[in-house]
Amino acid sequence: MTGKITIVGLGNYGIDELPLGIYKVLKNQTMVYTRTLDHPIIDTLISEGIEFQSFDEVYEANNGFENVYEAIVSQLITAARQTDVVYTVPGHPRVAETTTVKLEAYAHQYDDIQVEVLGGKSFIDDIFEAVKIDPNDGFTLLDATSLNSEQLNIRTHTLITQVYSPMTAGDLKITLMERYDDEQLVTIVDGAHSSGAHVIDTPLYELDHHAEVFNNVTSVFIKRVENDQTYMSDFYYAAGIIDRLVDDEIGCPWDKIQTHQTLKRYLLEETFELFEAIDNEDDWHMIEELGDILLQVLLHTSIGKKEGYFDLNEVVQSLSEKMIRRHPHIFGEAHVENEEDLSLIWEKAKAKEGKVQRVKFEKVFAEHFMKLYDKTKNMSLDETALKHFLEQGGDKS
Repeated sequence: MTGKITIVGLGNYGIDELPLGIYKVLKNQTMVYTRTLDHPIIDTLISEGIEFQSFDEVYEANNGFENVYEAIVSQLITAARQTDVVYTVPGHPRVAETTTVKLEAYAHQYDDIQVEVLGGKSFIDDIFEAVKIDPNDGFTLLDATSLNSEQLNIRTHTLITQVYSPMTAGDLKITLMERYDDEQLVTIVDGAHSSGAHVIDTPLYELDHHAEVFNNVTSVFIKRVENDQTYMSDFYYAAGIIDRLVDDEIGCPWDKIQTHQTLKRYLLEETFELFEAIDNEDDWHMIEELGDILLQVLLHTSIGKKEGYFDLNEVVQSLSEKMIRRHPHIFGEAHVENEEDLSLIWEKAKAKEGKVQRVKFEKVFAEHFMKLYDKTKNMSLDETALKHFLEQGGDKS
C-alpha cells in the first residue's frame, strides 16, 4: 500500500490571500499536520473548526534545523504509512521549504510514499513589490539558517529568508560582513503581502538592532552592489582586470605583449620580495607581495585564456581536485596518525595520478637556493659583490 502526503502552501499572510481550492482541501480534513502554528492564517482556520497538529515541539527538542527537518519528515512518513496525510507549510511548498525537498527525495527513492504539492502563494512577489525591485534583474535566494559567505554574490540582488530572531539576524550580519561593507544598506521586510509590508532600511552593522521585527515571516533584502570600490576584494573582479590588461585591442601596451616565457623572471622577483616581508614579520608588506604573486598567476591564466589553451577556472579546478584527491584523510575515509602515514597516502595518491618517483631538479634548486638565501639575507652587498657571491656558490671566501 502506498501512502500519500499532500503538502499544502498556506501563503504568506491571511485567509483572504489563500486560494479557494486550497481552502476547500483544508476544510475537508479532520486533522492537518503543520510545520508551525506561528503563521497568520492558522488561527483563522482553527476558528473554522480545522484541527492542526504542529511540529513546534520538534523545534524546541532539537539543536540545529537539519535535525528538525529530519524529525518532521520521519514523523510524516510514519503517519502516511497508516493513512493519507495533509501537511501545511508557510508560503509556497517549493520556495525555501526544506521539508518538501526531503519528502520528495524520499518518495523518489522508495515506493511506499507518494508526495503531492498544492501551491500556496509565495512571499517572493510581495517582497519584490515592497522593495520596488524587478526580480527579472536577477536575484539570489538564500536561507539565513544555513548561509555561508561562499554563497553570496554581490553582483545580484539577494533575498535571505528565515531571519526569524535577533540571534539569527546577528549571525547573518557577521556572515554578510565578509562580502559587504559595514555601511551597506539592507532592507528588513516583515509580513509582506498584497496590501503592503513592514519595511526597514538600515545599514548592515545595525541589522540585528531591530529586535522587535524578527519573526517567521521576516526576510532581508540586499540590492546588488554597483559601487566598484566594493568589488576590489572580489577574486573574479581582479581576474577581469587582468583580462582587460592583456587584451590585444584595449589592453596595456606592456601587459598585452607578455608571454609565459617573458613573465618567468617576475615570479622569482616577487617571491624574493615575499621572503623579505616574511623575514621582517611585516603583515602589510606580506599582503602586498602575496598580491604581486597572485598577479603573476592571473597574468599567466589570462594569457592562457587569450590564446585559447586554458583559463583561470581550469587552474582552480585542477587545484581543488588535487587537494581533495591527495587528502583522503580530510575529505575521505583514510586515517592518519602521523607524518609517516601521511607520506604513504601522498605516495599512493601520486601513483594513482601516474606520477613516477624521480629526483626533481626544482626541489634540489629550491633547497640550494634557500641555503644561499639564508646566508645572504642579512648581508649588505652591492650588485657586483652579490653577483660574485652567487657565482661562487655562496662561498664567503
